[in-house]
Amino acid sequence: MATKHSTIINMMKTISIIRMINTAEEINYLIMRVKTLIMIIKLLSLCIRTNRTDYEEESFNSNVVDSPGGKTKLWKPIVPKEFMPDVDATYQSLEEAVEMYKLYADKAGFGVRYVVCNKMGKIPNRSADTSDPEGSGRNKRNSNFKITDCKALIKFERLHMRTNACKIYEFEENHNHPLETKEDRWYSKRARRLSYKDKEFIVHSSTSNIGATKAHKLQASLQGSYENVGPEAIDYKNFRRKMGNIIGDKDAQLVVDKMNMRKDELHNYTFEYKCVDSVLNAMFWADETNKLYYKEFGDVISFDATFRTNKYGMIFVPFTAIDNHKRSINIGAGLLSNESIESYRWLLEAFLKAHVLADFLKNTDFQKRFTKLVWNVYIEPQVFESRWKLLMRKFKLQDKRWFKDMYRD
Repeated sequence: MATKHSTIINMMKTISIIRMINTAEEINYLIMRVKTLIMIIKLLSLCIRTNRTDYEEESFNSNVVDSPGGKTKLWKPIVPKEFMPDVDATYQSLEEAVEMYKLYADKAGFGVRYVVCNKMGKIPNRSADTSDPEGSGRNKRNSNFKITDCKALIKFERLHMRTNACKIYEFEENHNHPLETKEDRWYSKRARRLSYKDKEFIVHSSTSNIGATKAHKLQASLQGSYENVGPEAIDYKNFRRKMGNIIGDKDAQLVVDKMNMRKDELHNYTFEYKCVDSVLNAMFWADETNKLYYKEFGDVISFDATFRTNKYGMIFVPFTAIDNHKRSINIGAGLLSNESIESYRWLLEAFLKAHVLADFLKNTDFQKRFTKLVWNVYIEPQVFESRWKLLMRKFKLQDKRWFKDMYRD
């Protein structure tokens, strides 16, 4: 404090001689000196505040009182009377009584473990010796949470053996640690607890292919600021991870069920899948728009099997064409568990079935005639050509490019 007062005196002396200054250079020099002295004062004040003990911090809604022996300080919460527990007060069940105490703790500004302060317990030994060959030093993560062996608690007893009703028979409200400050409340477990609306928002965001971090940013935008959200982005990510753990090995079945539902509800939607030993091995899908694109722009088709960044390591295979604006358009997509010849054959057959043979495979008459003609190894070339032309004319397939290419090959 003496240093602080001397600094202030020196600053006042500096200011008092400004009237004796004539040149602009000297004035600028003195202005810089005054700014430096002000900065030093601020740093000294910050150091004084930092050197205060934890017990000198201002708590939220609490009074500091002396312990019965006068050796230590205790913090007594200031809570509205309607939330204060009363000894001998009765409740219909133990669950109702515990909820009452949790509500009181929330108003008072401290956390609870069931019916005791969450800082209750034996103070852990923080010592470590890395040179000790039998000890491995501290192997636990650092934490700002401190156990102080707080004695604040509440005790209940059952009124009758045949009922769940209970009453309070002991209540200790004083704590041996400061209660939460207004800033601490933003980072408490209660403030960061996900509500039902938060969980519902994360689920809906996930179904819309929005990740947990982006969902948290979106929620902050909707609420006006991050302070109005409560839970942090890491809380959103943790809940999203738990969602994946709940789904577990049922996710493949969920995908298949969802695709089959689309196939039943959407017009001209194609979905094919293949399972090997109850494991999803391959799948292909194409909607009506994909098929229209193929019909108009299916002259040149490419597929790229280099995408495998999903957590299952499956190969994503998009089928792509070019429209009249020279833009890439999707005409179908597939997923493969491996790049074997058999997998690619299955995928290409599924693509062929969706875009070329879909209408004809439903026609049993065409299917029988086509199969009988193509797989007849004893037929003469001239007979095959004449019957092929008759088949094309009968089902009006003369302009179908795929049949023309098959005929030439």
